[in-house]
Amino acid sequence: MANSAYHKIRTVRAPAPRGCPVDHAFSPFAPEYVANPYAVLAKHRDGSPIFYCEQLGYLVITRMKDVAAVFTNPDVFSSENVQDPVLPICDAAAEVLSAADYDPIAVMSNRPRPDHTRIRKYTQAGFSGRRIRALTPYVRERCETLVEGMLESGAPVEFVANIGHPLPGETIFRLLGFPRDDDAQIQEWTTNRLAFTWGNATEDEQVEIARKMLAYWRYCVSFVQHRHQVPADDFTSELLAAHDADPADLSYKEVESVVYGLSFAGHEIVSNFLGNALICLLSRRENWEAICTDPTLIPNALEEVLRFNSPQTSWRRVAARDTQIGGFKVPAGTQIFLSLGAANHDGDLYENPETFDIRRKNARTHISFGRGIHFCLGNRLALLEARITLETLVERVPSLRLVEGQALDYFPNFTFRGPKELWLQW
Repeated sequence: MANSAYHKIRTVRAPAPRGCPVDHAFSPFAPEYVANPYAVLAKHRDGSPIFYCEQLGYLVITRMKDVAAVFTNPDVFSSENVQDPVLPICDAAAEVLSAADYDPIAVMSNRPRPDHTRIRKYTQAGFSGRRIRALTPYVRERCETLVEGMLESGAPVEFVANIGHPLPGETIFRLLGFPRDDDAQIQEWTTNRLAFTWGNATEDEQVEIARKMLAYWRYCVSFVQHRHQVPADDFTSELLAAHDADPADLSYKEVESVVYGLSFAGHEIVSNFLGNALICLLSRRENWEAICTDPTLIPNALEEVLRFNSPQTSWRRVAARDTQIGGFKVPAGTQIFLSLGAANHDGDLYENPETFDIRRKNARTHISFGRGIHFCLGNRLALLEARITLETLVERVPSLRLVEGQALDYFPNFTFRGPKELWLQW
């Protein structure tokens, strides 16, 4: 695939920077890391805050000041690798994605300047105050409907399948303008992509996911074509109008690729966010009772969820040229693992960082949405969905609690963290 491809299937592994500590055992796929990445990361942050992960071929950075420095220097630390598979993809899956018509291109999270700046001015419009306000009644109505269905089914209920997954998926589909009748099929295509890009999927799983990615890309291409002919009040139509106004500034292929990428970015991460929020708040009853008594605590509580148990525990960069990090000389081409989870628990910034505190005054200084030019476009929408979900639950189900004795299971992957299932009762 071309260098501008949305997913570059093959990447070059660089050796450890000279003099840098090497850890031969560290792996984000290890059971102890999947169960509690923060305990594993703390040992490194407090000992060797920058080290080379031999199993992945990545330089791992764990302190907030170093992570922030990388994020805010995009010309030296490029984002072009963030959508590439972390581990090698099997030939059969690569063959599926070699189809002549599978040609999405890098547009937002993995597009460097100056093109990133050019495209972002259009994508930001999709998350404008006007667009968010227009979506808010839908999010609230849909959330209330899903909660009502949960109550009607009776306790216990599995939250992820019934609310946590469908609500953010359907919200981003409405933003883009996808027809409601297509929701089930689109969710089927877009689920489990994290296993392909950020996980350790088997060859059979890779092939299955690759086929879904191809089918979904074809759907996006067809949908954009339809919206070009029949525009509506949605973000896809806005992008197409911008393209028609100045095709040289926003290409048709870029519109297709933005639509393709947004449905992933706005779905799985928010689903994890909702699950993590309930785990944090319900694990200690006083937290839940506090927001039931005073719902104005919810916004700061959600910022603390993002700090304490982020739905995105790491992100990536690649050194675009020879540089330095923390005193180590880093050659061009070095893949970099930015540990957001470790940075969010940095004791130099947060008092008692291993304590979940819904009243923490500096909770918003977390780095879960990134920093700099690639700061997450959908942060306001994610917080809106989470706030409405909690407001609805504390009003409708103040006696909500976790089913006792359940073992929380997390999908082993490089970046994202959220429960596969979360059982609730009331």
